[in-house]
Order: sequence, then C-alpha cells, then structure tokens
Amino acid sequence: MNLLEKFDKIQKVLFRPSTENLWKRNLIILAAAQFIAMVGMNGLVPFLPLFVLELGVRDPVQAKFWSSMVFAGPYFLSIFAVPVWGMLGDRYGQKKMVIRAIFGLALAVFLMGFSVNVHQLFALRVFQGASSGFIAAALAFVSKNTPKNRNGYAIGMLQSASSAGIIIGPFFGGILSDASGVRSVFIIVAMLCVISGILIIGFVKEQRVEATNTRNKVRDNLKTVIHNKEMSKIILLITLSQMAILLSNPIFPYYVSRLGAPQSLLSTITGLLVATVGIFSIIFAPYWGRKNDTTAYSKIFSPAVFIAGCASLLHVISNHYLWLFPIRGVVGVFFAAIAPSLYSALSYRSQESNKGGIMGIASSANLFGALLSYLSCSVIVSHLDMVWTFVVSGIILIMLSIWAKVS
Repeated sequence: MNLLEKFDKIQKVLFRPSTENLWKRNLIILAAAQFIAMVGMNGLVPFLPLFVLELGVRDPVQAKFWSSMVFAGPYFLSIFAVPVWGMLGDRYGQKKMVIRAIFGLALAVFLMGFSVNVHQLFALRVFQGASSGFIAAALAFVSKNTPKNRNGYAIGMLQSASSAGIIIGPFFGGILSDASGVRSVFIIVAMLCVISGILIIGFVKEQRVEATNTRNKVRDNLKTVIHNKEMSKIILLITLSQMAILLSNPIFPYYVSRLGAPQSLLSTITGLLVATVGIFSIIFAPYWGRKNDTTAYSKIFSPAVFIAGCASLLHVISNHYLWLFPIRGVVGVFFAAIAPSLYSALSYRSQESNKGGIMGIASSANLFGALLSYLSCSVIVSHLDMVWTFVVSGIILIMLSIWAKVS
C-alpha cells in the first residue's frame, strides 16, 4: 500500500466511516485528545517549582514544601473521584465523561494561569484531580465501544498516545515558557484541551449498550472487584507495578549526575533518558496491545515485569550514565506491555453494565500506586542511599512476575 492509498484509507475512517470502522475513528480522535492532554499535563509539571517561586514563595524550605504539595495536589481527590466518574459513565454514557474530563482539565489549567498565590495554585491542582480523569474516561470509552477482539490493540494505542505526550510535553512547555513566560503555557494548554473537546463532540460516536442495572453504584463496583479473586489480583498488580515503576523517578536526575553526566547538560541528558523510555513505549505499545487480544495477560505481564525488574537492578551496577541509555530502552519496551495487559484483562472480565466503573477503580489504583511511589521514595532516600530505590523497584517487579505466573 503506497502513501496515497494509506492517506485515503485514513480519510475514509475519519470522515466516512462505515459502521464496522466507527470504532477506529473513535480511537484515532481519542488517542489524539489523550496525546494533547498528556502534553499539557507533562508540559506544566517541570515548571511548577519555578511557578511557585514566581508566586512569591521565597523561603527555600517553604518552596520545597509547596512544590511537593502542588505536585501531589491532583492525587488527593482523583483517587476517590475517578471511580465515581466511571460509575456515572456507565449510567449516562462514557462520551459525556470524556467530554467532562477534557473540559474539566481545560478549566483547571486555564485558571492556574491566573493564580496570584501558591494557595490558589494548590487548590486548582486539587480541582484538576477531582474534575479531570481524562485517561480513565478514555479507557472506559474504548473498552465499551471497541470490538472485544480489538480491545487490547485499542488500549495499546492509548498507551502510545500517552507515552508520546509524556515525551513531548516538557519540550513543548519549555519552548513556550522561554518564549513567553510560564503563565502562557497554562493558557495555551487550556486552549488545546478545548480544541480536543470540540473534536470529541463532533467526531466521536458512542455505540452504547444500555446498562442493565441503572442503580449501579461505586460500592457495587467495589464489591464486584473484592468478591472476584482475579479482578482483585489485577487491581493489586496495577497498584504495585505502578509503584515500582515510578519509585526512582523523583531522584533519577541526581543518580544521572552521580554517574558522571556533565552538570551543564544534566537536564538535557536526563530528559533524553526519560524520552528513551517513552520512545520505545510508543513503538512497542501497539505490538503488546495486539498480543493482549490473543494471549492470556499473565503470559505477557509476567515476563514483562521480570525483565523490567532486572533492568531496574542493572541501574545499580552501571558505572557511567551512558550505560543507562540501553537499560532505559529495555525498560521502555517492556513497560509498554505492563499497563495494557492488566487493563485489557480487567476489561474482558467486566460486564457492559459496570465496565466504566471497574476501569475507574483500575485508574484509581494506578493513581494510588503513583502516590505510594513518591511517599516510598522519600522514606527510602531519608534512611538509605538513593541506589536502593532501584533495588526495591527491581525486587518488587520480579516478585510480581512470580506471583502473576504461579497464582
């Protein structure tokens, strides 16, 4: 198939989709929207500490405290809000939740650009966590509106879009910040989110299966997960694998510096190492997604976390920062397999009537794992050398591999 034929095929899917191809158009639009959302969220994060200073926090101790609080802000309520939004999606339609999430993110980010003190910024970050949840909403939508035999592929595509946004976000935000100031980043990101929302309203079509239990509530979804041994296991695997994967992130730049990276290029080298994981995740996520459609999740998850765990341990014996590039490449290849395999497995085990709520609980577990990783990292580096973050991460991942395989 030549380039013109490919372009014509994409054009037909986007503008003249058949009934059987409608899910493909939905996926393309949602993946693009997720990419923009992740660019926005990750484009802001590196500059939040600088924005804290700009808002008048001059004392170094207070600046570190408020930077940490601002970083953690979205987690405080999102862990509890995401399952609620998922349940409401089952009741009133997943498309409405996707639209609510993208416009909620746009509003929160837009208002952050007009913050006059750090307390307002923190409150808006908390509001962002409570009102957004775009990733969870998009996952729930594709789980319910994609053919079952293509669920894994669709979730893999969303993972690729997310990874691409994580890579490009800091670069995009840095250029905007240097060109026109930190506040302009908030405004432009909000505008991009609004454009994404308009595209979703106009092009995403929901083929909804009516819920059989319109009174379904969050506690009902929690009971479903708790009483289903396999679902409970998957939720726990999501939490612990996310915790292990992110455990060393807060100290990673310091470790790169220890391994001899020039101070004048430390930010660039760290950014390239982070981007290496993202690039390999983008490349391999669709492959793992297709595998998830035909293979039991444990046969993908178990070797993926085992190799990722071994790669984490290899950080410990690296004696130069250049060795981290191939190691991070391996991490990226197998990181791309972990989340899609678990989300696909959970989607297959969910009923149409509560799929959004179950995926919301899974996203909440993911967020809780991220929060645990930041707290655990602070405890580890307060008592031990930072190299132990890689050791603990590797051990947890290898143990999860064994548990997934034997249980």
